[in-house]
Amino acid sequence: MVAALSAGRQIVLLRKGGVVEGMRGFKARHPEFLLFPIFDSQHACWLKPEFQPLAAQQPGNGIVIAHLARVTDVIAVPDSLHAPHIWNEEFLMTRRDYRPELPLFVILVRVYRLATPVTIPNRISYAGCKSWVNLIEDIDTSDAEPVLDDEAYRQMCRFC
Repeated sequence: MVAALSAGRQIVLLRKGGVVEGMRGFKARHPEFLLFPIFDSQHACWLKPEFQPLAAQQPGNGIVIAHLARVTDVIAVPDSLHAPHIWNEEFLMTRRDYRPELPLFVILVRVYRLATPVTIPNRISYAGCKSWVNLIEDIDTSDAEPVLDDEAYRQMCRFC
């Protein structure tokens, strides 16, 4: 969830792949990417109680792109996930059990705040369950600043 990543409350993403990836599963094709907020697949029931209000956020007239993520590591999910995250145990078990032939990955990301957030139109080509959305718009990431300082990021990585 972009809100937790952008607030420095979590540094992990979980992926097996979206519907589009099919049996190929997830591949970390890009070492850095913009965070694309989605709202149609967020459900409060999958979040720890203190994070459930995040699922109530709704999109405006466009999609606000305000953060960049850089992959620092990709690892198979261990039996228990100790890194700070927003998901409840039921969600983690559901993700592990879904398509058991595919591994569930933890993607560690360092998140950066863009100097100037950009609002883009909500295009039909951006919809659907997929790991990667190819944006038409050019977005400047040159002056992005880390959400967490180096030490805070290292401390969160210790749990992974």
